[in-house]
Amino acid sequence: MTHRTALAAALMLTALAATAHAAGPEVHACNFKIKARCVKGDASVTLTDGKVTRLVVDVYWCGLPGRPGYSCLIDSSRGDSDAKWSEENGATFIANAAPTNPNDPDRVKVTLGQEVSIDLTEAQSLGRCGAGAELPHAILIPAKKAACRVQLGAP
Repeated sequence: MTHRTALAAALMLTALAATAHAAGPEVHACNFKIKARCVKGDASVTLTDGKVTRLVVDVYWCGLPGRPGYSCLIDSSRGDSDAKWSEENGATFIANAAPTNPNDPDRVKVTLGQEVSIDLTEAQSLGRCGAGAELPHAILIPAKKAACRVQLGAP
């Protein structure tokens, strides 16, 4: 390989790397509305270099007639002091650093695949939700733009 060919190859690789890096974070998001239970919300997972770096889940439950509704919110970014992020068996776990009930688990599991799966079965609603609201058990963000698929707890 000549010096000129090696230089051209290095410049091309640098340009490709800069283009890939310039693309920035990749956001997977969806929203949902379940009329029968009077609940709506949205979810998003941000990936940077293929790694989960932010999770946002926002759920709103209707109140009784004439009363305000209630909401639940999880908004966590990698590096925040209020959560501990870890990787285990191909999934990202986001554990609340100060759970309301320290005797029970309080973590969210995010799994990447054809769809993005947000498993909230081990997340505590207390401390994140207003009275009368709770987090769903799971949210699936489809690969193509579509509504979230949501699994709520028992009515």
